[in-house]
Amino acid sequence: MQINLLSDGLRSTAQADRARRHLYFKIGSSAGMKFNMIPPIAESHPSEALSELLAGLERVGIPQHQLDAIHARADDVAAAPPGEQFVAEVFAFAAAVDGVTDALRERSVGDEFDWFKLADWIARIFLIVQARWPEDPTMESKTMRASLYALAERLDVPAIVRSEIQEFASMELPTDTLDEFANAAIRLQELCYGLL
Repeated sequence: MQINLLSDGLRSTAQADRARRHLYFKIGSSAGMKFNMIPPIAESHPSEALSELLAGLERVGIPQHQLDAIHARADDVAAAPPGEQFVAEVFAFAAAVDGVTDALRERSVGDEFDWFKLADWIARIFLIVQARWPEDPTMESKTMRASLYALAERLDVPAIVRSEIQEFASMELPTDTLDEFANAAIRLQELCYGLL
């Protein structure tokens, strides 16, 4: 009977670890796509995506003052008039979201932060490619793509998943169509999320 209890305890720990990796991955996806959470891309304010990010960060234990700063910067974007002030507020919002990275690293256990970075880099690379389309985004994405490739080496994932991450990181750009690259990013996000 003790063996079953131990077995159940290990299973519970494994499930909790998996749930935390899921959470870190989702936070990374959101952080990487942060510009989709605010106007004009987000259709409402606060957007559902922003609310989900803040809820995830709260679950991980990010201090309330950092959550408040993200929300306040999003409010500033929503209230800003078009022009230079709007652009400044967008960058302030991005800095507030990026500002939780150290706190996420400090609160992570094992490979949780790697799963955050994986999702974050996939999303950021996509945004760079999308913003530069149809121009070659290699210079703007080179360091991030190299980091993603290296991250795949240390992740404890099946060889096929490692290969998929590295193929995405080294994909020749620009692709024939933006949809081709978008679909590759979505497939990789889904593959990684499904693995967790």
